Amino acid sequence: MSLTAKRKTTEKKLAANRVNGRKSRGAVTPTGKARAARANLRYGFYVQTNGALTALGEDPAQYAGLMHSLQTNLVEGLEIELKELIGDTLWRMKRGARMQNGLAAKRVLSGLDMEQLVVAPGMLEIHETYTALCTIGKMLHRPDSTPARGEITAMMDAFGETPPDDVSKLFPLLQSCGEAAAKAPGPVRENGESGPAPSTAAGQEREAALETLKAALFATMLPYRRTLEVLTEKCEKVRSPENIAALMAPRDDSSLLMQRYEDSNLRQLWRLTNILAKVQNGALT
Repeated sequence: MSLTAKRKTTEKKLAANRVNGRKSRGAVTPTGKARAARANLRYGFYVQTNGALTALGEDPAQYAGLMHSLQTNLVEGLEIELKELIGDTLWRMKRGARMQNGLAAKRVLSGLDMEQLVVAPGMLEIHETYTALCTIGKMLHRPDSTPARGEITAMMDAFGETPPDDVSKLFPLLQSCGEAAAKAPGPVRENGESGPAPSTAAGQEREAALETLKAALFATMLPYRRTLEVLTEKCEKVRSPENIAALMAPRDDSSLLMQRYEDSNLRQLWRLTNILAKVQNGALT
């Protein structure tokens, strides 16, 4: 029902319109003819007028072929076109799946890089410090000799120009151990190992300095080892399946747009298959 009142035409007005219509010969000028041609668009316009299909990069012959097939046999022509549209829709759905997989892969790689960037530097620093401490420990447990002054200097230099405070506290003990070793060179008896016991005051001083250093070294290494274990566990969790799945989850506008794209294609596929089924079941006959 129209929302505006329909204008009533009198018999006198109708008669005048008929008389004037017989006098009209249509558009005369090129501009008027073009305006009249645009007043009633039909499919032939796209093939013959203004080269609209050509301007759009399409083939007018294909359009004419489509119209010919529909006019020749509507059911058969419509089935062919519907099947082609179904194929195009399925292909777009596959393309959309590849797009979403690509976006998910980029999110995972970016997320892993960011999380490893947070964990890796701290883990690397702790690992280097712990490794240098282990080197000192191996040196102190040699059964043949105690560290020389040159070895002690090299071990202290391994921590860099700004060693951690807890590590710096070991340096005086290292130097004392080196000085004691210089006063009483020779092998030191280890716990459970064979070797001559120190008999002189210098030897006793050397062994006492060595045991003090070992105890301090163990107390310093223990927190580093625990921290390294925690950071290693965090690093492993970064690449765990659960974390990768969390990073894969869509959270940006492009991912939401791809979801709408997928839903749109699915609805289009559902409509096309329903129309094709109706056509094949004789809806047009």
